Amino acid sequence: MNFVFDLYGTLIDIWTDESREELWEGIALLLGDGEENGDKVKEEYLTLCREMHRGGYHELNLLCVFEKMLESRDVDISVAPSLASEFRRMSMERLACFDGVEDMLRELKRNGAGVYLLSNAQSCFTVDELKSTGLYDLFDGIVISSDIGVKKPCVDAFAAAFQKFGINAENSMYIGNDLRDDILGAANAGMRSLYIHTEQSGIYPELDLPDPTYTVKNHSEMKSLLLSLI
Repeated sequence: MNFVFDLYGTLIDIWTDESREELWEGIALLLGDGEENGDKVKEEYLTLCREMHRGGYHELNLLCVFEKMLESRDVDISVAPSLASEFRRMSMERLACFDGVEDMLRELKRNGAGVYLLSNAQSCFTVDELKSTGLYDLFDGIVISSDIGVKKPCVDAFAAAFQKFGINAENSMYIGNDLRDDILGAANAGMRSLYIHTEQSGIYPELDLPDPTYTVKNHSEMKSLLLSLI
């Protein structure tokens, strides 16, 4: 049995605030513009994001946005990963695994399950966060939307994961906290699904969404249920 997990809001409890003035003042300083130009730098960033997004379920790569910002200032774009890391650090309010997550993943693997990650996320942020939380080495394979240019619930994101992991929908389950991105996406891909509601879960009263195969109240229930399915 293969379990494909969402990350943020499912395994990792996260909260960021990209509206903070201090964030943009700090980025302006790093770019050499002076902190008084924080609002201009914010507008530049948002404009680039809009211009580089191709619509629909396309996922832009924010590292390219930071490279463009550096390039316009004749700064070597090789420092873009460092700029991205600082951006994330200054916008972060909390980041930690939910209780029991690391133990759950280890036990699933010990019992012979395949453990994979398919996340709507940015590699320039997420790889470091997976490592800092101790989760990076617990997955048999990782697909991040910014690397493939498409995001859940698009079936192409799931197809890319199936191809990379060498698995199929019939012997796999998707686990997530979002009824649209995760549960609808899994259903479109022909997968069973498990839903857990967390603070980061989206609310979609306007959409007719499928029911998950399973619903759990907490990560302890999640662990017990998944182990019972192996």
